Amino acid sequence: MAYVPKSPSTYQGKQVIINSDRLLFNAKEDSILLFSDKAIGFSTNGSIHFDTSENKESKLVINSPNIYLGLQTNGNLPTEPVLLGDKTGQLLSDILDVIDGLMDDMIYKVSFITGAPGTPTAPNPANDGLLGTRRAEIVQLKNQIEDIKSKINKLA
Repeated sequence: MAYVPKSPSTYQGKQVIINSDRLLFNAKEDSILLFSDKAIGFSTNGSIHFDTSENKESKLVINSPNIYLGLQTNGNLPTEPVLLGDKTGQLLSDILDVIDGLMDDMIYKVSFITGAPGTPTAPNPANDGLLGTRRAEIVQLKNQIEDIKSKINKLA
């Protein structure tokens, strides 16, 4: 984290400290809003839970230009982008379709030129045009790899 708040014992400005065995904040009709200029920190020796109702309209929204889940083993922020599930699945499916088509091409379309008996067999130059279409598909798929990476969410 770039900004780390000072502990309550070292902070030199005005502050309110509520110390009790248990605290409960309940808004019966509207919302609980927390605002801060620098940071809001939650810390516990146990767990933190965010629960919504089971209503299908309920949601948890985290809106930020960068969302980090976990820390690296050295304590630094993660750098690996999360993959977008539907786009990743579609790209992998497209890659497998190209591989399947390439196998069909090799079985049914690729030809070789033979010379006199005992001389090496060589690929037919016409194969280049035939397989060029597959090569173009592969380049197009490679260009899509960046699209499946989340620009916001990073994992450790």
